[in-house]
Amino acid sequence: MDTRFYGALPGATIVAPEGEELEAAHDGYVTMAASGAVTQAQRDVFNGAGRRMIETPGAQAILLGGTDLALVFREGVAPFPVIDCAAIHADAITTLAMS
Repeated sequence: MDTRFYGALPGATIVAPEGEELEAAHDGYVTMAASGAVTQAQRDVFNGAGRRMIETPGAQAILLGGTDLALVFREGVAPFPVIDCAAIHADAITTLAMS
């Protein structure tokens, strides 16, 4: 998130966690990805960051750029709208493979 990789999306303004919130999200993500499981404390960090970002004027959804975030958020179940990039890529690969 710190590299602003997703900032290259045309027509989109990207909002990311900053400062201590970014560090907490990073630490939680790395630990979660290594273990393959999410703790309630990690879930609280991700939900808090997501809630803060979705409150930004004009924000429409939280973009899940890390594949392991599917452990935390599920479309329709998250406390805010989410877009799971890994699921979009998997669907596109499946569609191409089957055509």
